[in-house]
Amino acid sequence: MLKSGRIDESLTEHRAIMAALLAHDPASAMQRMQEHFRNGLQAAT
Repeated sequence: MLKSGRIDESLTEHRAIMAALLAHDPASAMQRMQEHFRNGLQAAT
């Protein structure tokens, strides 16, 4: 969350993860989670 704007990006990512879960789309949920973790790591470095 150190990067400027990361909070808004993270919230958007959370919404995408939830949408995939609600759509019962495990492949998309996994992809969104991986992207979310990768973006979080990049923001922290």
